[in-house]
Amino acid sequence: MKKYFISLFVFLSIVFAIPVYAEVSAGSGFIPGQIWYSEESLIEGNTVNIHTAVWNGEKSSLSAKVEFYDKNVILGSRDIVLSALELKDVYIPWKITAGDHSISAKIISSKAIISGKEEAVSLRHSSTSSNKQSVAVVIKNEKGEKVDTTEPLNNFIEKAGTGISEIVPDNVSTSVSSGFTVVDNFREETSVKVDSTKDKTKEEINQIKADEAKGFLSGEEKNKNEDVVKKPITYIKLFLFTALSFIFGNKIVFYGLLILIVFYILRLGYRTIRNR
Repeated sequence: MKKYFISLFVFLSIVFAIPVYAEVSAGSGFIPGQIWYSEESLIEGNTVNIHTAVWNGEKSSLSAKVEFYDKNVILGSRDIVLSALELKDVYIPWKITAGDHSISAKIISSKAIISGKEEAVSLRHSSTSSNKQSVAVVIKNEKGEKVDTTEPLNNFIEKAGTGISEIVPDNVSTSVSSGFTVVDNFREETSVKVDSTKDKTKEEINQIKADEAKGFLSGEEKNKNEDVVKKPITYIKLFLFTALSFIFGNKIVFYGLLILIVFYILRLGYRTIRNR
């Protein structure tokens, strides 16, 4: 009986010791929220370096692969090796394009190097927060000079010589600007929520595929009626959230549709009043 308890104790010690080593104890990985650029202003057509920092808080060396993303599109990757208690700057070059960007970085593989041998480990901070940037389209005039399209609306109107900014009161101009800020904040917040739901839906699809493969290999019979309903609905959800992600994540598309909807509402209202 005594031997049985000793064997059970040794077995449980081995089982519970494995996760302790697999999960790195210190705050190793990315310094939370750290994405920065080699230039302060991001201009379409220019090339900048996207930087992040990786910290190894362990007593052993660490190897890792860092991937940089713009939303779900991979921009590049770097393989790095860090000594114990080392902080390393990691960066890739990026040719800037116009539009809305959400830059982030992920560690897709990390290994502790102990006595010359590598063992896979799980880092506590394996992804950075997203750094959102909006890059304006570069427009050139007849002389080939760049026109700054990020100027406030009133300055643009004054340069065009319309004089409208002199007619519109300051309080009205401020209210309009505040309104645009509220709408754009709503767009960005909704975009983040939609992207999160889209990623969860992708995970559901992957789980359905994994369950199907598992059932096929094991020869187990699954609930056919449940699969017939659940799988198509999940794909429909993914399609809808992908479309919404594209709309809310793209300023031009979002405001274009918004203007179109407002136009049709005003048109409908005008026709209703006219037909009375």
